[in-house]
Amino acid sequence: MTGFGSATLERDGLGLSCEVRSVNHRHLAVRVKGPSELSAHEIALEKVVKAKLERGSVTVSLRLERGGALAAASIHSDLVRHYAAELDQLASELGKADRGVSLDRILSLPGVIGTESGDQWKDQAKALSDECLAAALADLVTMREREGVAMAADLRMNATELEARLVKVEGRMPEVVREHGEMLQKRVNDLIAGTGHKEALVNSADLAREIALIGDKLDVSEETSRLRSHLDQLAHLLDEATNNDSAGAVGRKLDFLIQEFLREVNTIGSKCNDAEVAHLVVDMKNFTERLREQVQNVE
Repeated sequence: MTGFGSATLERDGLGLSCEVRSVNHRHLAVRVKGPSELSAHEIALEKVVKAKLERGSVTVSLRLERGGALAAASIHSDLVRHYAAELDQLASELGKADRGVSLDRILSLPGVIGTESGDQWKDQAKALSDECLAAALADLVTMREREGVAMAADLRMNATELEARLVKVEGRMPEVVREHGEMLQKRVNDLIAGTGHKEALVNSADLAREIALIGDKLDVSEETSRLRSHLDQLAHLLDEATNNDSAGAVGRKLDFLIQEFLREVNTIGSKCNDAEVAHLVVDMKNFTERLREQVQNVE
């Protein structure tokens, strides 16, 4: 499901903004983009997203700003003296005449220049990022819930259209069996007439048995019954998802259910040799495909 959420927090001279974007994806894929100071915390932030969402391609963007107190630079004078002494000693051992090392070169060495607060602010930034991400995710979930209401209405509409075709198939099937029985009877009568015999050459019991076999082959009552049950389950899941905040994610359940829709519709099409039913099956497949495409994006 698509969605966007954002949040900004400021505390003790530290500011952090977070944006979370989600686009449709069958599974959950999370990517965190943030400052280098939070790179070690990215795995923890991914876990926060995965605990809240189950589907979607999610991108988390973080921006960190430090105020004057936190950003103030300081020179570690003890470390400068240590570097100078070590370099001077090394120059002496190597027999270098000019043993002096420029101050700007020493200042470029690791750890010489830092912040007055050291690394303490980084722990503060991690805590702030957790809080900011939680707020942005809540904003995103609210947006996705609004989209979910619209998607549920679309799913119900397609399910209603599918059920309307199913009703027509159920109403047509007794007529299909009767027509196939009449066609068999006519074919037998034509064959008898072609032999020149007036008396019946086919036992009526055998003919009745063949008609019964045709009816059995064309019988799709099990498939229509299961499909109707699946439609009821779909309606129940949609009602549960839209009316119950604690229902949890239903996307994967719906995904599995629609696969069963397609199985039953295909079986009906393969068993029933009738042009009118074939047209209805094409429509049913069309609405089932629409359902399948939508539920792949449902949380």
